[in-house]
Amino acid sequence: MIASNRRFMRGAGTADKTGDLNRHAAQKFNAQEVMATCALTKTPLHTTANGTSVIVADPYGTLYHKEAAVQALLTRKQRKGTGDSGGSANTIGPQVRRLADLYEVRFHREEDQKNNDPTCPISGKSITGSISAIVLVPGKEGMPNVVSESGISQLSPEELEAEYGIIRRRVRLAPNLELLKNIKEQVEQEHYKDDEDRRKAKKDKKKDKKSKRKRDGAEKRITNSDKKNRSAEKAAETSKRRSYTNVKSSTLSVGKEVQSRVDSAIQQNSVLSSLFTNQSALSKITEKEKNDNLFAR
Repeated sequence: MIASNRRFMRGAGTADKTGDLNRHAAQKFNAQEVMATCALTKTPLHTTANGTSVIVADPYGTLYHKEAAVQALLTRKQRKGTGDSGGSANTIGPQVRRLADLYEVRFHREEDQKNNDPTCPISGKSITGSISAIVLVPGKEGMPNVVSESGISQLSPEELEAEYGIIRRRVRLAPNLELLKNIKEQVEQEHYKDDEDRRKAKKDKKKDKKSKRKRDGAEKRITNSDKKNRSAEKAAETSKRRSYTNVKSSTLSVGKEVQSRVDSAIQQNSVLSSLFTNQSALSKITEKEKNDNLFAR
């Protein structure tokens, strides 16, 4: 009985403490505050010195002044380069990895409205955190792209696109903690898929470069081989021409030598000389030489 009581006492107050944590978290989250102030600078979003401001939202539906968000990204990049991981009040979460993760938010405001609160252009309801609001990304350039969830339900997808332009993404602004948990899981899956696609593209690019280097090397080897073959063929052709020239010269020399010997023999033998001498030459031979030649024949 005592042991049972002790086991019971170990968990005493657990339910109350868990409930307190949930209540504190719920109290900490304030949709009106999220919709009205920059998450980084804690300054009002809808009122600035010159009356205008550029507002952006991240995938979690958190709102920022664009200038503050960009500065936070630059600061994080600089710290990453120097190895400084120190915290700061003006830091931006991992859901924002680059500028493409920040979506421009353009609220609609009624001209005759005194408090200048943003409203849904479809239903006319105030968008201050009391009702669900959606950012249509990217929407038509220069046109409001924040509408209430109830207003979207009044239009067909075709009517919505015709009115607000191409919609590639819908971002829920200032979601409650339970909905934010689901959004975080979805964003993490998208980031994981994006990282996988990037790694695959990087791997394919590296593979293509390697294949290109192999192809270039093979082409270079083929080119060098062709050059060597052409050089060998040219050298063989040159050698062949020289050999032919030498043989021709040798043949001409032998022919000239034979011809010289024949001419010498002819000149020394009057009989042969008479055979290789034309009629004009015969007419110049004396009568005695003719008789001697006749006697010899």
